[in-house]
Amino acid sequence: MSRLLRFDDVEIDLQGFRVVKAGEPLQVEPKSLKVLIFLAESGGRLVERKELLDAVWGDAFVTDHVLNRAVGQLRKALEEDPKKPRYIETVPTLGYRFIAEVLTAPAGAEDAAEASEAVVPVGGPSPRPGRGWLGLMLAGLLAIMFAAAVTIRAVRTRSAAGQVRSLAVLPLKNLSGDAAQDYLADGMTEELITDLGQIGALTVISPTTAMQYKDAHKSLPRIAAELHVDAVVEGSVARSGDRLRIDAQLIDARADKQLWARSFEGDLRDAFNLQNQVASAVADEIRIKVTSQERSELGRSRPTNPLAYEDLLKGYYFENLNTPDSLHKSQQYFVESAKLDPHFARAYVGIARSYNFLADFGLIPAGEATSAADSALAKALELDLNLGEAYAERGWMELFYHWDLPDAARDFRHAIELDPGGAEFHEGLGHYLVRVGQFDEGFREFQRASDLDPLSLRDHADYCKVLMLGKRYDDAIKQCNAALDMDPNYDFALNVLQEIYARTGQYEQSHAILKKFPWCATPLCLAAVDEVHGRSGVAGSVDAWIKAQKEPLDALTQTYVDVGLGRKDLAFADMEKAYEQRLGMQDMTFWGIDPFFAPLYSDPRFDQFLKHAGLPPRPQAGDGRAGASSK
Repeated sequence: MSRLLRFDDVEIDLQGFRVVKAGEPLQVEPKSLKVLIFLAESGGRLVERKELLDAVWGDAFVTDHVLNRAVGQLRKALEEDPKKPRYIETVPTLGYRFIAEVLTAPAGAEDAAEASEAVVPVGGPSPRPGRGWLGLMLAGLLAIMFAAAVTIRAVRTRSAAGQVRSLAVLPLKNLSGDAAQDYLADGMTEELITDLGQIGALTVISPTTAMQYKDAHKSLPRIAAELHVDAVVEGSVARSGDRLRIDAQLIDARADKQLWARSFEGDLRDAFNLQNQVASAVADEIRIKVTSQERSELGRSRPTNPLAYEDLLKGYYFENLNTPDSLHKSQQYFVESAKLDPHFARAYVGIARSYNFLADFGLIPAGEATSAADSALAKALELDLNLGEAYAERGWMELFYHWDLPDAARDFRHAIELDPGGAEFHEGLGHYLVRVGQFDEGFREFQRASDLDPLSLRDHADYCKVLMLGKRYDDAIKQCNAALDMDPNYDFALNVLQEIYARTGQYEQSHAILKKFPWCATPLCLAAVDEVHGRSGVAGSVDAWIKAQKEPLDALTQTYVDVGLGRKDLAFADMEKAYEQRLGMQDMTFWGIDPFFAPLYSDPRFDQFLKHAGLPPRPQAGDGRAGASSK
């Protein structure tokens, strides 16, 4: 039976994982709510800071300011003055004590008498035997018997239907009779995948991979076999004015047999709710375990301006085209979406993401983009504290631009809690773990991202790069080749694969790739790359190649040259220049774990540079780092 914790005019529903004050739901982050529950159940004792961090964050690497932030958020939500606390008392340097009287009761008590008999102080004496106590015993016995009957029935049904633990949502077809409405079908496909991906017990293939099956003429069993899933959802979207109709069917892909089919109709302003209905119906049909929090999220009403929703989907559509022009268009649609509905949190996440993409393409200055993206994400989280994509985008910014790795880890983990099916969320956490030297854990997160998004070129190439940094060269080559099997001309994968060959002394294989790039197709350039990577017999090639260039090398490229040639003093000088010019901010976060920079590690100037730049310190021996040996 679910329980309520009550103090003053506040109620915490432990099963529903929600808190209300004076009948109004409070918006607090999940970790903050866990802090509140732990303190409220502590029976008025002093809870030391370490105990609270261990109980709520477990083994996650977090600092005290994360706990301070959570308590601060609780006090703000509970309208408590920290100087005159009514609920949470701070014990300086030690921890916290919950000072309000806390009562507990079964959720859903029908009348005051029943509630009165059931309520007892937390940590107090057991209720005395009596009619209320006997009634609770009988009710509990009946509940157990009913639960057993339901469980037996469910097991029999599952046994007959077979287990569905993984599925793919194929691109919904546009039946509107207007090709210009493709963005709507594509966008709603992604939304449905996102909704289903919030169910932790279900593996759902990501939109990046799923959209590659648009208009694919393949049988469902074949698609399921390629994606290693048990079932697929397919269907269509039809729009007439502001009316929407979604037809969906669930197919057991192994037997190529329809399990379920339904139609859902409503106004465009109710599109989120229609998608939630589809996701809930699929979950019910496959009888997957859905937690109360996940069920609550699927049932959450999110009405919005229909025009704002259209612009959001158009923003997604142009973002996925991934060209300079399309990214500018994408940003325009996200901005317009937020103007039409200033309370639409996801529009602000889109704005933030568009700024970051435009900066990555060099289309706007990085500083301008970072400031604008930070502001947009703050607005998104002000509007919706349970938006996983907002935490993930903030995590990427903390990782690559602010170099605040503990906060990046916190945000990626929170995003995964809210949406376990987000491939990019797992990838982001993997990046963090690798950067702090926890290679094995990082590789597992990258593998999880790859399982969720098996046809993502970038995911394979990213995984290839971190495997290279961990000196897992054979595995790295496999990952790069997996990307190149899908696109033989994918520059990122080609560059990383070439680097692996050069680092492992496979110079001819490195040359075969370099010759595909106009900037390094000459014998002098090939010899220069070889010299940087330690090949004998090519001394002087680098200096000759640099002399032949029309313009001097940038400080970041010059740093790699200096390190490769063993010119330590020049390397440290160029590292400082690259840092001052904010060149390669993403690359710099790898320097403390990159074997290429190992010749500098014994020089105290290297650790001084990391500290001065605000980069994470180098992992120390014995910390579980997995990159010490090659495979």
